[in-house]
Amino acid sequence: MANMGTEINRRSLLTGIGAGAIAATAGCSSVSDLGASGGGDSGVSMTIASTFEPGHILVQTAKNFKEQIEEESGGDVSVEISPGGSYGSEDEIGEVVSQGGVEAHAAGSFPYYQFAPEYWFFGCPFVLSDYEQLLSVLESDQMQEAHNTLIENGNQRPMGQQIYRGARHFTSNTPVRSPEDVNGLDLRLPELEPWVQTWEEVGASPTPVALDELYSGLEQGVVDASEGGAEQISSFNLFEVQSHLNLTGHLIANGNIYINESFYQGLDQSQQDMIMEIGQSATQSAAQTSQDREQQLIDELGQQGMEIVEDVDTTAFQKAAAPAVQQLFESTWAFDLETVQNM
Repeated sequence: MANMGTEINRRSLLTGIGAGAIAATAGCSSVSDLGASGGGDSGVSMTIASTFEPGHILVQTAKNFKEQIEEESGGDVSVEISPGGSYGSEDEIGEVVSQGGVEAHAAGSFPYYQFAPEYWFFGCPFVLSDYEQLLSVLESDQMQEAHNTLIENGNQRPMGQQIYRGARHFTSNTPVRSPEDVNGLDLRLPELEPWVQTWEEVGASPTPVALDELYSGLEQGVVDASEGGAEQISSFNLFEVQSHLNLTGHLIANGNIYINESFYQGLDQSQQDMIMEIGQSATQSAAQTSQDREQQLIDELGQQGMEIVEDVDTTAFQKAAAPAVQQLFESTWAFDLETVQNM
């Protein structure tokens, strides 16, 4: 788990995105082509969509960005927030932004899975150990190619540093301290093939269940266990249907606000600078808020009746997952595990 006392003061990873990716958008539509107008006295309007609900940290980040940029620009830039999946699921919204149907979205790391899948190892379990390592990898020179690929294939770029959304843990009705304890358990997972491969290697039996059916699936015994961050476990009231929260810390969940590249390139330089500076400020603030709140949420889950299992053999889990992780680096992902761990 990330060090909760770590002060977050990182440069924006956007500063390193190469000119090659920007050049790829040279023939793209202007802001006015996308339904907004930039430069001069006309002002700019943009919408930030999200599949997440209004209280989610990523939507709160978007709201913070809206407040800051509307104040800083004196109203020259106006922002509308559209949460709750009004534009569709996370992957559907990613496509809408890519095509210019909406100017930006607040999402997890999924855009990289959609448009730069060979670099999505940072969004998969048992690869990176903590948030500091995540930021170090994403801000490394080697990973600039990933950000360029997101621009080239997805027509979008992140507006700040990846936001810490919390370590993902394992919930169950029996204590889980080692890989042997998950053998044969029906584990709810999203339909993300790298996640499925990895947890199968560890010994669980992954079962696809929609997130909005997670509670009922656990309650009715469709699945035995789940994995997720403290915020998800709390907001879905899983303490009512799961007795144990096992601190496996197998993945650092993260996210960002991603802006359509064609829209961004149609802005004047001062507007671009303002968007990136305020985007960096908003994402840094959100990451710190999320870190500060995580332990409080875990404590609250304990007070609500869950047994918090802290003595998890995380090294044993990493070793159990290692063959699948190694196979994914060989067959799917860029670089190799040793290179990533040294970034």
